[in-house]
Amino acid sequence: MNALKSEILKIFTTKLWWGLLIGAVIVAGGVSALFAAQIGTDQMRDSASELSQVSPSAAQSVYSAGFQSTLLQLFPLALGVLIVTAEFRHKTWTATVLATPKRWQISVAKMAAAVVVGVVYGIVCDIAAVIGGGLVMKLAKNGSFYLGSGDVWQTLALMLLVFVIWVLLGMGFGLLLRNQIAAVFLAIGLAFIGDILFNVIFRLLHWDGATAYLPSSLTSATLNPQLANVPGQHYLTWWAAAIVLTAYGVGLAVVGSIINQRKDVL
Repeated sequence: MNALKSEILKIFTTKLWWGLLIGAVIVAGGVSALFAAQIGTDQMRDSASELSQVSPSAAQSVYSAGFQSTLLQLFPLALGVLIVTAEFRHKTWTATVLATPKRWQISVAKMAAAVVVGVVYGIVCDIAAVIGGGLVMKLAKNGSFYLGSGDVWQTLALMLLVFVIWVLLGMGFGLLLRNQIAAVFLAIGLAFIGDILFNVIFRLLHWDGATAYLPSSLTSATLNPQLANVPGQHYLTWWAAAIVLTAYGVGLAVVGSIINQRKDVL
């Protein structure tokens, strides 16, 4: 318990967490507002998109738009990396290990702290997305916030899970690569540019089904259950996508923790 309190204090007593949170809030609210502005346009109607008209389904897409654009997940990912690598960069890792000699306790405490900060980020960004996208739907599209819909609340709840998973993915990268700059660039590069490259490669090889297992596709499928029913698209059902994405996040964090057990103290 003391290790957990220590890890949480390390996060919430620095400018890092709220600096990234401000960026995440701007993206969550701004992208949701932009998606909401597209509801009912000729392009959306012609494509038979869920944004063809205001509805609970459209609200689900609007509120999760930050993740669909593959922008919002970069913030919890970067935070997860920095939570770990900051210890190595500022030479506090030695003191942490000396205070808690059993390294597995440090790893568990860091993962638990990541869950806490992921939930905090998720709640704040949920609110930002609802305000940004909801106001546009209500004032400009003659709709509402659709908070009476259970499906909308499911999406908002799953956004909390997705935030936690992306923080854990970042932690995994941070534990595998102690160099802060290298870990941040590699994590963000794989999440953004790497995702595009793998999509292209899989399609060129006619492995279209494999694209469903990329983190961005899993994130979209988790937050938008209707994607699994779109003809010609390759998405898992929301619950299967959530399980696989969770396995990625927890798995990478655990692997990083195991490898870190054997590394020398700096």
